[in-house]
Order: sequence, then structure tokens, then C-alpha cells
Amino acid sequence: MDIPIIKKSLRTFLGHSFQLSRSNDNAFVYTIEGKSWALNRFPNESKKVKVLEWFDDFWLFLEIRFKVEDKKNGRRKESQTNTFISLSVFQGKDSDDEKYQLFRAEWDDHNNPDEKHAQPHWHITSSQAIENTLVKYAEEFDQQEFLQMLESEKQKVLDVKKIHFAMNADWQTNETHLHKMDDEQQIVNWLQGMLNYLRIELEVNFKSQFG
Repeated sequence: MDIPIIKKSLRTFLGHSFQLSRSNDNAFVYTIEGKSWALNRFPNESKKVKVLEWFDDFWLFLEIRFKVEDKKNGRRKESQTNTFISLSVFQGKDSDDEKYQLFRAEWDDHNNPDEKHAQPHWHITSSQAIENTLVKYAEEFDQQEFLQMLESEKQKVLDVKKIHFAMNADWQTNETHLHKMDDEQQIVNWLQGMLNYLRIELEVNFKSQFG
């Protein structure tokens, strides 16, 4: 995968402030260079990351990760590089360490025809904003009963953050819910198209809600 092509194309699209750099911790990971902190939440972990200012109060985090795996081809073992992309959109002020993570778009190219999760897909995470506010309030005023009630209510509702909402299933033409990454231009087209659409939707709904 040609990272320089992806960097150049996205910089043209997002502006010169966009940078995609190799991680200091892992040579197979590239992340966006941001100037403000946010908490990137996953089902089993949370990680503080630097996010890039996009527009209004919206911020972006992008990670492209490569993983080399050994696959059997008959009696032979062959190395195969799989690509994983994660894009998160946050809302908040520059000074907010815990900006609200609204949603995450992912494309995990496992090269596995039996993969059960749609690729690419969405994760909806905006419910964490209200939940975290209530937890902080209860902890600050030592409302243990409220925390217990909140936890009880959470058990009654399916945690949709874990669902992989299909982004490009194309079921109407009987196509599969899995799409393979063919080249870096396909990734660029996907990211640019998605960001362009998201900006339109966010601008319309942000203005209608906040004026």
C-alpha cells in the first residue's frame, strides 16, 4: 500500500494541516498528526490520541495499520499483509480532553471470505457522551444508588456501539457485505467521499440544533 499517495491526496482534500505519520511505537501504524487531545474509545479499551481540527467543533482521528500474517497455500506458507483503517469523528472544544466521539468508520481487510462483520462499517458511539456525563455527576456527588440504577438500565438495552453497521453491503443486488481493498486510490476515494458526505450532514444538523 502506497502511503505517500494517500497522504498527498488527503492533504489536497483536507488542507496542508493534514499529516499522516508513522507511529513511534509501531512501524506498521500510521496516524494523523493533530494538535488537540481526545479519547478514542473502543469496546475493550480507550486511548488518548491527538486529533486534527476539521471545522466548527468537529475533529478527526485517522489510523492506518498493516499486519503481516502467514497464510497456508497448500503445503507452503505465504506472508500476507492486511490493512486496517479507522476514522473517528469527535465533537468538542480545543480545551476538552474528552471530546465526544460521535462515530467511527472502519475498514478491516482480513482477506477472509468468511468474515462475519461487514467491511467497511460504522460504529455509533455518541451515546457515551450522555452516559459519561451522568457517571461524572454521580461520582462527584457520591450518588452510588444512581450509579447502580444507571448500570441496571444499561443492561436492559443492547449496546449498539458493538454493532458493525454495514456501510456498503449492496444487498439490493445480492452482493456480499464484504469488500476487499484493491489499491491506495480506492482508499483515497472512500475516505474523501465519506468525509465530504459527513461534512454536509454534520453542517446541516449542527446548524439546525445549535443555530
